[in-house]
Amino acid sequence: MSDQKSSQTSYVPDVRKSKGLSPLWLLPILTMLLAGWLVMKSIHDAGQRVQIYFSDAAGLVAGRTTIRYQGLEVGMVRDINLSEDLKSIYVDADIYPEATKLLKEDTRFWLVKPTASLSGVTGLDALVSGNYISIKPGESDEFETKFHALDSAPTDLHVNQGLNIKLKSRDLGGVSIGSQIVYKKIPIGEVYSYQLDDDAKSITIRANIQEQYRHLINDRSRFWNVSGIGTSIGFDGVDVRLESMSALLSGAIAVDSPDDGEPVDENSQFRLYKDLKTAGRGIPIKIALPDDNKVSGEGAPIMYRGIEVGQITDLNLSEGREVILASAAIQPAFSDMLTSGTRFVLEEAKVSLYGIENITNLVRGNFLTIVPGEGERARRFTAIRKNEFDQQQEKSIMIRLVSDNSFGLDSGANVLYKGIVVGSIIKVGLLDAKNAEKAKHEVFMDVLIDNEYKHLIKSNNRFYVTGSASAELTESGLSVTVPPAKQLLSGSISFVTQGSNSILPQYQLFQSKSLAELAQYNQSGSKVLSLFASELPPISKGSPLLYRNLPVGSVSDFRLVDGGVIVNATIENRYAHLVTAQTVFWNRSGVEIDASLAGISVKAQPLKSLIKGGIAFDSIPGIENKTGERWKLYQDHKQARKYGRVISLETDGTQEVAQGMPIKYQGVKVGEVTLVVPNFRREIVDITARILPEYVDNIAVSGSHFWLTEPEIGLGGVKNLGALVAKSISVEPGKGDAKFKFILAKQKQDEQGISFTLQSEQRGSVQVGTPILYRQIEVGQVTDVRLGEFADRVMTRIEIQPKYAYLVRQNSVFWNVSGVDVSIGITGANIKAGTIDSLVRGGIAFSTPEQQNIAPVAKSGHSFYLNPRAEESWIKWHTAIPKP
Repeated sequence: MSDQKSSQTSYVPDVRKSKGLSPLWLLPILTMLLAGWLVMKSIHDAGQRVQIYFSDAAGLVAGRTTIRYQGLEVGMVRDINLSEDLKSIYVDADIYPEATKLLKEDTRFWLVKPTASLSGVTGLDALVSGNYISIKPGESDEFETKFHALDSAPTDLHVNQGLNIKLKSRDLGGVSIGSQIVYKKIPIGEVYSYQLDDDAKSITIRANIQEQYRHLINDRSRFWNVSGIGTSIGFDGVDVRLESMSALLSGAIAVDSPDDGEPVDENSQFRLYKDLKTAGRGIPIKIALPDDNKVSGEGAPIMYRGIEVGQITDLNLSEGREVILASAAIQPAFSDMLTSGTRFVLEEAKVSLYGIENITNLVRGNFLTIVPGEGERARRFTAIRKNEFDQQQEKSIMIRLVSDNSFGLDSGANVLYKGIVVGSIIKVGLLDAKNAEKAKHEVFMDVLIDNEYKHLIKSNNRFYVTGSASAELTESGLSVTVPPAKQLLSGSISFVTQGSNSILPQYQLFQSKSLAELAQYNQSGSKVLSLFASELPPISKGSPLLYRNLPVGSVSDFRLVDGGVIVNATIENRYAHLVTAQTVFWNRSGVEIDASLAGISVKAQPLKSLIKGGIAFDSIPGIENKTGERWKLYQDHKQARKYGRVISLETDGTQEVAQGMPIKYQGVKVGEVTLVVPNFRREIVDITARILPEYVDNIAVSGSHFWLTEPEIGLGGVKNLGALVAKSISVEPGKGDAKFKFILAKQKQDEQGISFTLQSEQRGSVQVGTPILYRQIEVGQVTDVRLGEFADRVMTRIEIQPKYAYLVRQNSVFWNVSGVDVSIGITGANIKAGTIDSLVRGGIAFSTPEQQNIAPVAKSGHSFYLNPRAEESWIKWHTAIPKP
């Protein structure tokens, strides 16, 4: 090791000092110069740094996303950052120096990326090169480096190319951005934007027409929508239109231009029609339409004798908003019809039970019919309704009906005469109170009567409602009146023709035929009736005044006075003639219940009377109807009917009669006992009764026979069983002069027979009513049994019915057949009995001896001997007696 160390230390290098710059320094210097040049070149090439704000960073990549102008790269995205408020992002990008002049204050940026839709594919180049930012320079002179990107390409991208136009439409339909404008199905432009107008009632669509097709657009060009599928329902059926597939998917607008149009300026405005038919070319005219016309502003047809000669293209209000103006186009071939004398008639849909008119209008709306006329050339017209046109053409006459109620009738309801349609209602409304007499009748109905039935309208016609169902709760039950189905659904008016041939401008409309028949013609106003009642009936102000269930007036007021209540009722003058000297008023409210052996009778008043109460009246002769100067208001109809003609009856007191006992004729009540008083001086009972007014002329006359109805119980049956519980007086009407005093008989008066007298030693079982038998057939009865003048015999008076009187001969034999005859002898017992009826009632039989010559007929009053019993030979007589 020492040798090695000695050898290292012994070497001394030869150091020499350089006299100049070493060539090795050239490389770093060159490197620095190159780096500096590169930095300067990089700064120069980087251009202008800008900030662009986006809503999100989707599709942006730092260092890869380029900025392009018309396909040329003019910048690069360098960095992507989040904004301080965290609501957006921004990119730092460099704009190349040669493109910095694009950076103006109104310069716009937007991200271009591939997009596929029904209208096509956009940004297809971005599929290869990636997303990029497109730039559109502004026109401002101010330089700017901070921008906000658009969400999509600007709509005015093509404004400087070709012709830009505006289209006005009520809705967008199937049109979208990119929809084509086609001329004869050749694309000549496209839609680039649309927006809702400030009034929010229409849409403005902006479109661009290619420069080479600019000449196709003039001031008479018509644009219409051809997007999707078009369907229309018209007079020729259903029309379905299919456009091209591109128009079906993306929408399209077609245009047609007449040759005689003038060129248009930039941004000229046109109307976009719904379809080709609406935009139909023709001679433009204006038509003033009536209110509530229901005419479609988009293609409603104008017809002439079933041929469509034009269409309505638009509806607007006039300048003063006074009338509705329709814009229409008439086919040039029919231009000769457009004269001052031409009329346009509004054809409206009408559906009723009497037929259907213009049914297509229910779907498409109403349409117009053109009626050519003479005159000068015209382009403005006024449409009228068909009924007005008919009236102007003297096809009908108009009259007015007035009433206090519309009764549910409306325009279109028919007017009938004996069930035949002769006219219809054209208008229903309220009368101006200034024009109505005291504002009494508030509803009017204007009616058109066909001219062929003009002769039916006379000065005293009565019009009444017939087309509605009615229900009324009356004494007979629920009365429902249902007219024919056609009238029930549509309503109608009928009338009776009466008077002279002069036609009045106004007639009264009545609620029913009954009211129309009762009313006196041409009577207006009303009169007041004053009624007196012992107590206030259940009525109120406005309660109806009824005549045979027909309302002819109402209760106006009432007040208390000494002893009762005064009720004032108002009756219309046209019904005042119903109130006569024999008129009787009674309360018509509530329900009357009458219980008897015949059952329970419930009388319900009309429903309105049940709710509001009411007063009824009618003409009933013979009833006390006034208290002083005021009419007497009875409690009910039953009480009013009791006050008929007063009669008196006399009885010997053997008959039990009570107050309230009814007087009946064949089971029908015709009167009632009102008072039963004994007459001590004459030893009789006086009975006072009232005969109901409607029966006085038949009952209160001479020849009437009254008797007390008694029950009859026998083996032959039971009669008058109700008399066991409630007795009544029966009457047989007479035929003589008026008479008011009668005898109450004990039995019914039979037909006047032939009287004979029977003499016997004993009375036996004979009594009044004992039957007279011939061959066991009852032919008469005993009418009286008494002692003879010297009390040595019993005198029995009998009456033989006239039809059997010829059987009684001068030699006839009479015997008693009452009871049982028992005789006992050596040969045994012999029992003889009559019929079972004779065992109960008794009886007298008679027969005529058999002789060659029959004895003459016995005269009235002839006297016979009454044998206590018959001999066997008498019973065996079979004498033939011919009937006279």
